[in-house]
Amino acid sequence: MLVLLGMVGLFARSLAQNQTTVYALVKDGKTPQAPNFSLPDLRGSGHDSLAAYRGRIVLLNFWASWCDACQEEAPLFNQVIAQYGKRGVTVVGVDTGDFASDGRAFARTYHEHYPLVHDSGSVSQRWGTGSGLPVTYVINRQGKVVYLFDGVVTGNSLNAVLRPMLQGTA
Repeated sequence: MLVLLGMVGLFARSLAQNQTTVYALVKDGKTPQAPNFSLPDLRGSGHDSLAAYRGRIVLLNFWASWCDACQEEAPLFNQVIAQYGKRGVTVVGVDTGDFASDGRAFARTYHEHYPLVHDSGSVSQRWGTGSGLPVTYVINRQGKVVYLFDGVVTGNSLNAVLRPMLQGTA
């Protein structure tokens, strides 16, 4: 009996530890509520939380300084802020799998002017990064994850997702 109880306990523990990632849910066609997080601001000015952006459309971009594809897409996010920022779109960059100092250098190099946080791994594990970086999630004004880009985001593909959201049709 004790062996059976021990096995049930181990099974329950493994289920709890293997939470389904946001990535897997969105890939399955679901629109989960975006899990909140609070992470240190990459520039050293406190913490930032995802909940602070509720009511806005958020592009949550997981990146790292060593990621070539992340370097390729970095300039696009400043363009997004310039084009759509006044209409309620923001970008939150999550530097993950990286040293914070390397992330800060990357942000200076690419002149990133949007919120940047540093993750030591727990947030990126919960959200999921598919086959690697970059991964960008699109979160609607109600806090639901409605789309993800697995790999480099292009302006055309991003505009195709954002425009209907800004017109209230998605």
